[in-house]
Amino acid sequence: MANDQLTTRSHIKYIEWAMKALKQSEMNTAVVAETPWSNVLKISTLHGPVYLKQTPSDLFIEVDIIQKCRELCGITDIPEVIAANKNLHCFLMKECGDESLRTVFDGRLNIELLVQGLQVYTRMQKATAPHVDAFLQVGVPDWRLKHFTKLYQDLINNKEFLKTHGLETAQIQILKNAVHKVETLCQELSNYRIPECLNHSDFHENNMLFSNATQKVSIIDLGETALNHPLFSLAAFLKIPCDRYNVVFTSIDYQKIHETCFNGWLEDKKSMIRVIEIINILLPVYLLFAQKRFLDAIHLPYNADNPMSVKQHDKINKGFIWFIDNLEAEP
Repeated sequence: MANDQLTTRSHIKYIEWAMKALKQSEMNTAVVAETPWSNVLKISTLHGPVYLKQTPSDLFIEVDIIQKCRELCGITDIPEVIAANKNLHCFLMKECGDESLRTVFDGRLNIELLVQGLQVYTRMQKATAPHVDAFLQVGVPDWRLKHFTKLYQDLINNKEFLKTHGLETAQIQILKNAVHKVETLCQELSNYRIPECLNHSDFHENNMLFSNATQKVSIIDLGETALNHPLFSLAAFLKIPCDRYNVVFTSIDYQKIHETCFNGWLEDKKSMIRVIEIINILLPVYLLFAQKRFLDAIHLPYNADNPMSVKQHDKINKGFIWFIDNLEAEP
C-alpha cells in the first residue's frame, strides 16, 4: 500500500484503483492538494511521477475536455490522461510541469514566463473554436453570447439566491432593469464575429505549470471550463498582475500582458477598443456564472461559521455590486 504519512484514509480507495491501473503492488504517494474542489496525489513510479486527481462529479468533465483538446484540437500543452474511473470521479495523468508559475514567481512577476503562458492559452482558445459542438456533446456549459442574456435572467430571477447573498430590493430592481442592456451589449459584441471557444473559468498563474526540462508552460485544471467569448477569461486574467503583483496600468509590463491577451483577435484597433469596453462591462456577469457553477459543483452552501464558505459566497455579492457599478458608469 501507499506508505506516505500524508496519505489519509479518505484516499485509500483512489490509491487502490491507481495501483491496479498502474499495475503496481505498492506506491509512494504525497498529497499535493486537498480541497473541496479537488484532491491531488503525486505518485512515484519507475517511469517518473504520475498524478492522481479526484474531483466532484460535476467537475469530472475535465477528463473529456482534456481528451477532446488533445485528440480533436491537437493541444499538447495540457495534462495527458493515463486512466480514468467514472465511478470514483478520479483519473491518472502524466506530469506536465514542475511548479506553478505562482510558485516560480514567489511574489515577483516574471513577465516573460507569464507572456509565454498567455500565448499557450490563447493558442488553445483558437484551436478549440472549430470544435465547439464536440465540447457541447460532452457537457461543457454553454455560455455563448446567444445564451448569455437568458443565463443572466435565470440568475437574477433566483430570489432566494439573491437574498442569500445580501442583495437589497433596490439593487435587485437595477439588475432586472438591466436585462435589455445585457441583450444589447451581447448583440453588439456578436457583431464583431470573434469566434467563441473553450475558456478556462478559473484562469490564473497558479493553473499554469512550468517544466524545468522543456522550459515550457502548460495549462492545468480544465474542469472549470465553459464555452463562451474568448476575451472574458482574458479580461478576468488581467486583474491578477495588478492585484497580486502590483503591476500598474501605465507600466511596460502591463502593456505587454494586455497586448498578449488582446492582439490578434481583430484587425481594426478602434473596433477592438469597443470590444474590450463591452467585455469589461459584462465581465462581472461572466464571473458570476463561473462562481455559481463552482459553488454548486462543490456543494458549498452559505454558512456564516465557515470561513471558506463566507469567502467563496462573498464573491457573489461583490460580483453583483461590481456589475451595478458598471451599469451606473455607462452613459
